[in-house]
Amino acid sequence: MILALVLADTRVDGFPRVRVVCSAVMRVGMDRSRRWLLLGGTLTFLAPGRLYAQPDLGREHRPVIDAPTLAEDPSAVPLQVSVNHPMEPDHFIRSIEIRLDSDPVPYKGTFLFTPANGQAAVAFQMRSGAGGVLKVTAECSRHGHFVATKETRVTEGGCAGPPDMTRDRPGNPRIRLPGSIRAGEVVQVRAKVDHNSYTGLVLKNGKYIREAPEFYVKQILVFLDEQQVSEFQITSAVSANPLIRFPLKVTRSGTLRVVFINNEGQRWEASQPIRL
Repeated sequence: MILALVLADTRVDGFPRVRVVCSAVMRVGMDRSRRWLLLGGTLTFLAPGRLYAQPDLGREHRPVIDAPTLAEDPSAVPLQVSVNHPMEPDHFIRSIEIRLDSDPVPYKGTFLFTPANGQAAVAFQMRSGAGGVLKVTAECSRHGHFVATKETRVTEGGCAGPPDMTRDRPGNPRIRLPGSIRAGEVVQVRAKVDHNSYTGLVLKNGKYIREAPEFYVKQILVFLDEQQVSEFQITSAVSANPLIRFPLKVTRSGTLRVVFINNEGQRWEASQPIRL
């Protein structure tokens, strides 16, 4: 299956090809993409049945990156990554790692998946200090690592600036699921916590200087009852008040739990029952 924000598409060999409608001259498209991420527009989960007809390791494993060509706000660059691959017990996408090596905080996060996700995909907002070539590496449990890249440009200042040291009332974790869920369906989960995020870096005379310690959500754990579904390892390069969107394959009733842990060891947990 593939996860994508699609404003328009064409078909190549029977598969949808995502077209990113975000550029310096297409501001309306950029604004719409940002609203989708912030407001949680419905993600499209496409059936993987055609994957078995003509095996193609590159096509089945290569990450799909949906990010603006030009980001207006470097402190909140919308990003969505997915892999068009089955999620079977003995053959699935284990992880997606995201980096932007030209940034002062290059490592954005590693997102770990299991077959219980039904899809390897994630969407969130990130900081970028300089823009550059975004590198996404997907790890398959059977075939190893596959890489995709996309260039994105931003104005300066996403990873550096006067540190906002506000720590007022972190917490208030919450989860949102669709109102109606059918057995076997892959659904979108939206998980959010109120928590500031800063790198502690300031740009002075062309160099990044640390003026304060980092403060950010470091880890997000996802469980269905006691079964761990996902683990997301993120950094101060993820935007404040992180909203993470990810898939879940619902095969039974249970309690979905999401645990947020910051870099100082504080924890917050939200839960929501799933009834089929």
